[in-house]
Amino acid sequence: MKRSLYTSLVIMSLAGFVFLTGCQRSGNDFWEDTKTAGRYAGKGFYSLFGKHDDSRQVETSKEFVGPPEEDFVPLSDNDMYRKLSMGNKKTLEEINVHTPIPQSKESPGDYGSTIPGIGAFTSPANAQLGDVFATIHFDYNDYAIVKDKELNAIKSMASYMKRNPNVYIFVEGHCDERGSSKYNLALGTRRGNSVRNLLIKEGVNLDKVFTISYGKERPIAVGNDSGSWSKNRRAEFKILNRS
Repeated sequence: MKRSLYTSLVIMSLAGFVFLTGCQRSGNDFWEDTKTAGRYAGKGFYSLFGKHDDSRQVETSKEFVGPPEEDFVPLSDNDMYRKLSMGNKKTLEEINVHTPIPQSKESPGDYGSTIPGIGAFTSPANAQLGDVFATIHFDYNDYAIVKDKELNAIKSMASYMKRNPNVYIFVEGHCDERGSSKYNLALGTRRGNSVRNLLIKEGVNLDKVFTISYGKERPIAVGNDSGSWSKNRRAEFKILNRS
């Protein structure tokens, strides 16, 4: 029974090749087609009875999902990094909140890094620094910075950091309570990066501005209302003076 089925499959495959190719193929071409048809017919036969060497029965539902996805790690843009480090005017002018700017060559707290981790960074120590590094607020589900008040605040920060080259900062991205934790972590990252981008655009050294996202995990206003939500959609700053 199995042998006759195999033979039938071979004959059907050959018939298909003959129909498609007509009389224009040579004898050698026809023989290669015959062998190819035989191989595919054999694979179909063995797969029909679960004997294909590349196949196996799925045992659990987890096998339909596959391995967990790895985190996407973007490659650093060395050319952009070099241009920004040199203060290339054209590159700086083209920066906006969406520009994918490379991170610092040193990651705070990593082994061998000369920059300590975020635990060594503190909130502004006095009212004057608090005014300079004022909290930036965002509209609902947004990370763009377009209001004059926020843009002027970033210019003041940039001016201070350029006058004080030993100052390093972390930009913390925060969100309100709506949406999933995963979504808000991503949105907090975009908010932190948008502030970093505009600071760099204003001439701040890109190796002195770092970002972190807390998503919706650290609200400053506890309430299920629009007033509380607007306060929680923010970017805050932690500072390190290495002088």
